[in-house]
Amino acid sequence: MGFDPFGAPQYGLNDVKVAAWNATGNYGDAVDVPAAQMMNTTLQASSAQLEGDDSILATASRATGAQVRVRFGSISLAALEVILGQQSVPSGGTEQRTLTVKGGDAMPYFGICGKALAEEGEGDTHVFIPKCKVTGDVTLAQLEYGRFAIPEMTVQAVPDETCGIVQLIEHADDTPVAIPPAEDS
Repeated sequence: MGFDPFGAPQYGLNDVKVAAWNATGNYGDAVDVPAAQMMNTTLQASSAQLEGDDSILATASRATGAQVRVRFGSISLAALEVILGQQSVPSGGTEQRTLTVKGGDAMPYFGICGKALAEEGEGDTHVFIPKCKVTGDVTLAQLEYGRFAIPEMTVQAVPDETCGIVQLIEHADDTPVAIPPAEDS
């Protein structure tokens, strides 16, 4: 049983980055998601069946979006600034930063890219979601005795005019995560 020579079989989650998306399809600076534990991407579809004459006559199905669950092992104000669209500010006169989330603030679009290394060979696989936003509850921090703080959230991906809903990119060599992904030259 052979695997392709690029990024397979994939193992683990080596890196995740997020970057603010703007209306022109450009991105802000990529920010590392620290101690990335999970990036689960599920492609969503809308489908229907044409029934008649006691049978199914046709089926239609279209990709419509994707749902992405992300879990990381450290509270990162820098990553949350991108994801929640808020800026942290120095406060209190000491070395302190505060990120405040207010009611009624709109969630922004952002891009997210995760990387898994190939278990065999030198390559990797990147999963790039070009345009998504938080659409549900966010566990900002699960603070618990004997455990690390674990932020977790689900975001909804929508089609980006240039990059689509999701891109799966294999590299023959381990390649750093970039948003948008760098093109080979």
